[in-house]
Amino acid sequence: MRTITSLAITLCLAATLLAGCSTQAWYEGMRRGAENECNRQAPGAAEQCRDRINKEKYDAYEKERAAAQKP
Repeated sequence: MRTITSLAITLCLAATLLAGCSTQAWYEGMRRGAENECNRQAPGAAEQCRDRINKEKYDAYEKERAAAQKP
């Protein structure tokens, strides 16, 4: 019985950790896709576009997302 409980706790912890990683991976993937779209624009516009995209890092995004989810 103890082994099953330990396994359940380990699986819950792993799922929680993986959810955080996948959120960051999603954010970075979306950012890279947007950056590729910026690179298709004229040189001056592309630089401004990249500056806008790269302004917010994942940590800041996550803080804003967590704050928005609180009631």
